[in-house]
Amino acid sequence: MKVATKFALAFLACGVMSVLVYSSVAATREAQRTEETVAEDLASLGRTLSTSVMAVWERDGEARALELVEYHDRDESVEARWVWLDAESSDSMGARAGLSVLPSLRRGEQRTWIGIKTDGTRLVYAYVPLLREGKRAAALELSRPLISESRIFWTEVREQLLTSTVVAAFATFLGVALTSLFVSRPLQQVGERARRIAAGDLTERIRIQGSDEVAALAQELNAMFDQLSDARTRAAEEAEKRVAALEQLRHADRLRTVGTLASGIAHELGTPLAVVAMRAKMIATGEVPPEDAAASAQIIATQTDRVTKIVRQLLDFARRRTPKRVDAELCDLAEHTTSLLAALARKRGVNLVVDRKESPVAATIDVAQIEQAVTNLVINAVHAMPNGGTVTLTARREDAAPPVGDAKPRPCAVLEVRDEGEGISAENLERIFEPFFTTKAVGEGTGLGLSVTHGILEDHGGWLNATSELGKGSTFTLYLPV
Repeated sequence: MKVATKFALAFLACGVMSVLVYSSVAATREAQRTEETVAEDLASLGRTLSTSVMAVWERDGEARALELVEYHDRDESVEARWVWLDAESSDSMGARAGLSVLPSLRRGEQRTWIGIKTDGTRLVYAYVPLLREGKRAAALELSRPLISESRIFWTEVREQLLTSTVVAAFATFLGVALTSLFVSRPLQQVGERARRIAAGDLTERIRIQGSDEVAALAQELNAMFDQLSDARTRAAEEAEKRVAALEQLRHADRLRTVGTLASGIAHELGTPLAVVAMRAKMIATGEVPPEDAAASAQIIATQTDRVTKIVRQLLDFARRRTPKRVDAELCDLAEHTTSLLAALARKRGVNLVVDRKESPVAATIDVAQIEQAVTNLVINAVHAMPNGGTVTLTARREDAAPPVGDAKPRPCAVLEVRDEGEGISAENLERIFEPFFTTKAVGEGTGLGLSVTHGILEDHGGWLNATSELGKGSTFTLYLPV
């Protein structure tokens, strides 16, 4: 419900309650005034009539005085009675007000009294004493019915409602208009601006003039917008610096890996270069018959292509690239990585195997980054087997959830790197992803490989899991959500 509507209903409710209370009080006061006015009129009429009655009583006797009272009783609006002060109230000539008024009347005092008939009609009584020396004490009783309080009340309510409803309606309309102008519209601007901020728009400010609370709120929100804009700018700059630093770290890790691969690749290049040199020398010295020269030249070309391919693979791995995610098959990526590391592995007596057990397992990834991550894991596996062994790479699909948090399992492309090395102790297993932590000998590692690999997986929305058993080997599993 809008604020203007709430104010309108509140104004209307207050107006109705005020009108009802005021009408009730006014009706009660009107009823009291009516009773007082009727009582005064009856008392005045009684004094006037008593003067005539006393004169007739003294001059013509009691019977003529009673006839005069009965004559005035013919008025339908006012009832006139002769009452004896020594008669009971139940007597036909007794005062209807009862014993409560008799002492005052005997002292010559006038009295008024409000009575209620059996049908609920309220009556006003006025008593004027008729006292003569040596005569029986009497009084003149005048009575007149009152309009019922209920009738007076509702008449007054209707009159007040008729007047006050117009005032309340106008006040409500004015209140709604002012509320809409000074509260609802400014708050709508604030709400609309807040929604735009939630959508990421921090460009436009709230323009509300004035010095009231809503204007103060708008000013505070504008200040908050400026702070958020500055914070967003700083966060963007810091994010750019962080990404640049992270990319520098990953590039340094790639160059370190290139250095690790250099010895193996040098051996890999030695054989084809020796063949090229020997064949070229044979052609130059004429040891090869003219008819075999073409075959020797073809051998030289083949070995040169082999050297070119090896060098290109190394350069591709070391080259800095702009991050780009594409759909890639994990087993193909694993085979490309193992082909690059085959010379290093053979030098240490390690066999690299890509186990294709399932149908193709694809994921949307940055191929260069994931290849770097897999390369780090395979190199670590090779170093973990000083006596040789087998490193097995397996790709599969699996529903898995991150090890931290309470997220639900989701479909993932999984690449597992398993070695047959010495294993990792439980104490070291908890720290292997920390930067610069390493269990290798001095000069064999920097402690950045697993940390960089862990960061690459996080950038892809995935995670890296490690399990190990001393004397039996370790398994590193890459999870990539699909």
